Amino acid sequence: MILTLSIIALILSLVGNILVNYKRKLGFIIWIISNVFWIIVNFLGDVNYPQVIMYLIYVCLNIQGYINWRKGEKKIKIEAIEETDGWD
Repeated sequence: MILTLSIIALILSLVGNILVNYKRKLGFIIWIISNVFWIIVNFLGDVNYPQVIMYLIYVCLNIQGYINWRKGEKKIKIEAIEETDGWD
């Protein structure tokens, strides 16, 4: 059970990182899910509290990254609208 969850978490972690590197917002969501899996894996075996804290911090950073990414997209859209309004 732990091995299976670890393999799933590993695959999700890699896919999430790769997608973020290719500037895909979905990567953050997948990465968040993988960190939750790693936290579960830690609680199923001998709990490694420093590692759990690390994954919780990763979750927070990924949420922050996702939010910042969305804000950046909205800002770009607003700037594009403002630029087109200037030409009328």
